[in-house]
Amino acid sequence: MHAITKPFVLLWDALFLQRDAYARMRDDDNPFVEGLYVLAVLGVALGLVGVIGATLEWASSPNVAAIRDLILTNLQQMPWWQFMQQNPQAEATWYQIWNGIWDAVQAMSPSPASSLLGIVTTPLGLIVVWLIYGLLAYLFARLLGGLGTLNQTLGATALAAAPQLLNLLAVLPFVAVFSLGTWTLLCNYMALRTVHDLSWQRSVAAALLPSVVFVLLISLIAGVAAGALMMLLAGGVS
Repeated sequence: MHAITKPFVLLWDALFLQRDAYARMRDDDNPFVEGLYVLAVLGVALGLVGVIGATLEWASSPNVAAIRDLILTNLQQMPWWQFMQQNPQAEATWYQIWNGIWDAVQAMSPSPASSLLGIVTTPLGLIVVWLIYGLLAYLFARLLGGLGTLNQTLGATALAAAPQLLNLLAVLPFVAVFSLGTWTLLCNYMALRTVHDLSWQRSVAAALLPSVVFVLLISLIAGVAAGALMMLLAGGVS
């Protein structure tokens, strides 16, 4: 039981920027493995809560098929409906569009089955983001004069996922938590300052620069994709 509760104790302390939590992770026998375990446990917990929340929301939401049938019944009573029925091709096209819209609505509706995948994807997502951010943060911290190792950096920055604890409130229907980015940044700042013994100014820079790289990379990819699309469209027009 202690092995399950330990990650949440660490995350809870890290959530309130208690330096001792980050120091404990830094001084662990294997900070990387401990950080990986913390994120895996947190991710599975968030995935399970997502299943419970989706089930409650599904149980309290109106039936999509009933709403579709009610709207269709009212549409069929309008004058334009009889006019459209005189053209079988137009009617078939309308039904194709209509069914496509409601299939998309049904797919986006909460359901216990569709949320089960989150038990796997949520921890994976947390771990991938952590590894990329942690590696970049380590490189920038070392460039700025940091003294910590990559192992220590990864362990401590794993605790920056602590604000995700607030997403456990998603177990309640229609509850969402926003604006965790700033809190996460503060946790990363505390992690890097604790591990690398940097000044607060350099710790802020080391915490911010990986996010800047992310934004620039996404902008570059979006620009390349937009340029390629425009070239394809121009080629099609010519």
